Amino acid sequence: MVSRPALFVLLVGAIILAAGCVSQQASTTTTTPRDRDEPEVSEVDKHYYLAAEYLRNDMYGEATREFRSVLELDPNYQKAYTNLGFIYLKQGRLAESIEMYMKAAELAPNDAAAHASLAWAYMANGDFTKAIGSYESAIALEPDNPDNHINIGSAFEKQGRLPESIEAYRKAVELDPTNLTNVLTLGNILYENELYVDAISVYEHALTLSPEEFSVIKTLGFLFLKTENYERSVEFYSKAVELRPEDGNLRYWLAASLDKIGRTSESITHMEKAVELNPTNKDLYWLMGDLYNKSKRYNDAIATARRGLELDSSCAGCFCAWGKALEKMERYEEAITKFEQAVACNDPAWRDYAIKEVERQRTLIERARLIKEQQELEEE
Repeated sequence: MVSRPALFVLLVGAIILAAGCVSQQASTTTTTPRDRDEPEVSEVDKHYYLAAEYLRNDMYGEATREFRSVLELDPNYQKAYTNLGFIYLKQGRLAESIEMYMKAAELAPNDAAAHASLAWAYMANGDFTKAIGSYESAIALEPDNPDNHINIGSAFEKQGRLPESIEAYRKAVELDPTNLTNVLTLGNILYENELYVDAISVYEHALTLSPEEFSVIKTLGFLFLKTENYERSVEFYSKAVELRPEDGNLRYWLAASLDKIGRTSESITHMEKAVELNPTNKDLYWLMGDLYNKSKRYNDAIATARRGLELDSSCAGCFCAWGKALEKMERYEEAITKFEQAVACNDPAWRDYAIKEVERQRTLIERARLIKEQQELEEE
């Protein structure tokens, strides 16, 4: 997960501000008094304003030259270091960027943005331990800035420190609960680490901020399916299908959710549409065959399994769906053949199941034989 480079915006904003108000960073050098009607601008500030203009226009070489001229005249001009750090970072000159940002933070130890900028350079350089240290300094100075919490959360995540990362993301959301990007950052890490119940709460919050956000709606459908709240899963997958009716994967997940609550007829409708939209997906054929079997549409199940095997002759799931249909039709010998074909596919997902089904068919054959013998005895 990549954290947002919000501090870049802050840096550019600082440049613009400085260009409009010299007092934000006045040079320490002395100048000769000018006429009363003319504003007093030092030589060093002239270079700074010119550098700022170059930077606004992405002219990094020219900006670098002018910022360097600023530092030749005034080695303590903090914003020049900050902006050189930004330029070097953009150019991938990470060691030089870190050097500039370190100097900026040294000159302004109480400037939270300076520490945050240094942290971002460390992040870009892959030094997450130092990045965390600099973000902690920024947070100590400016604890209510959500950007620092979201970024330190990213650094924790890079180190695999999940609890600290989640806590940092939560703090960012607490500080700015209307920031959808931060809310989704928290939701995503919970989702990715299978903390589904917590993730549901966060994504529901996201939905209050953006009620038609497709990714949130779809994710909630999946989360409710994983937590076995199938009614809610149907609710959200139905909404997702309304938004994107030609998405075959959504049709499949909606069908799966409907099947879980016994609405098999509706499930079949959506699974058939999923097959129509993704006709080359072999797995959809055995899934649809399974639904047909549940609805006692055994001939349809067999026809669907055939179609799947035309796509992939080693589709063990299709052989199993076919075999199950034959079993329900009490054609046990034929069912054995299909389950044996499934075993021969050597698919780890199906092999053990198919072997058990072969034995089950033999048991059913024996059971049918005993029942027939009993009936014959009773008729005598």
